Amino acid sequence: MGFSRLAAAMTALFASAAACASGDRTFERQVPAQAHGVVDISNVSGKVVVSGSDRPEVSVRAELGEGVERVDVSTDHGRTTIKVVLPHSGHGGDADLHVKIPKDSELTVSAVSADVTTAGVTGVQRLNTVSGDIAAELGGSDLELKSVSGNVKLKGHGQPARLHVSTVSGDVHLEHGAGDLEAGTVSGTLVLSLDSARSVRARSTSGDVHFEGKLARGADFDATSVSGELNVRASAEAGYAYEVSTFSGDISNCFNATPGEHGHMPGHTLQGTRGDGAGHMHLKTMSGDVQLCDRK
Repeated sequence: MGFSRLAAAMTALFASAAACASGDRTFERQVPAQAHGVVDISNVSGKVVVSGSDRPEVSVRAELGEGVERVDVSTDHGRTTIKVVLPHSGHGGDADLHVKIPKDSELTVSAVSADVTTAGVTGVQRLNTVSGDIAAELGGSDLELKSVSGNVKLKGHGQPARLHVSTVSGDVHLEHGAGDLEAGTVSGTLVLSLDSARSVRARSTSGDVHFEGKLARGADFDATSVSGELNVRASAEAGYAYEVSTFSGDISNCFNATPGEHGHMPGHTLQGTRGDGAGHMHLKTMSGDVQLCDRK
């Protein structure tokens, strides 16, 4: 063997040894997929980044840390499944998944100790994570999102959809949403902005709710908090009838209405109509202030 070939062989050997020592590996695979198929992704630790494309395939690229056994990719009758597999001992490393899917796919992601990011996906999205953040782009289809111990950032483009978002101990930030929204948090803040809303239900146990947006004609808005503030700035095409109550907080508004007493019970109430009163606004707190304005 010549010196140059020997040197090249030794270089490759040392590079392979270094890669094994670090425990990092790269995985890549592409499989054909239907334009309106289903894609399921699960990961235990690391991150999941999903982007939509016009290609009729699912492309997976992953950086696998030490302790990750493998990545399984399978497809059957329009459903593509991507799963990070750890050793039976349960002690594994991180896996960073970068997945490209047909943009109209129905996407489901389940993650533990992993952040989830989606962009360019126009099909239905179901995103679930424990101890990880979620950042998703809304594509005009329904979204169902559940997070435990993680923050959520959602950005839409004003396309109507049904959005269902819940967190246990994380904040939710929604921009340019539209359609029907149901959002809840146990110990986090809800910051919600909707370009046009048909219905809104917001629930917080020990966090504040901030809403800004426009309500469609006849829209229904319902927000409650046990120990947090409600700050609502909502305009409406044909106005709304409003009912506001708080057990041990103050009520303020931008249209000079005067709150009244809560009968023989402690607290304050505020009732009235803005515009034609076509919609309905209901706000209630136990131990938090309420601010209502009919202008964004």
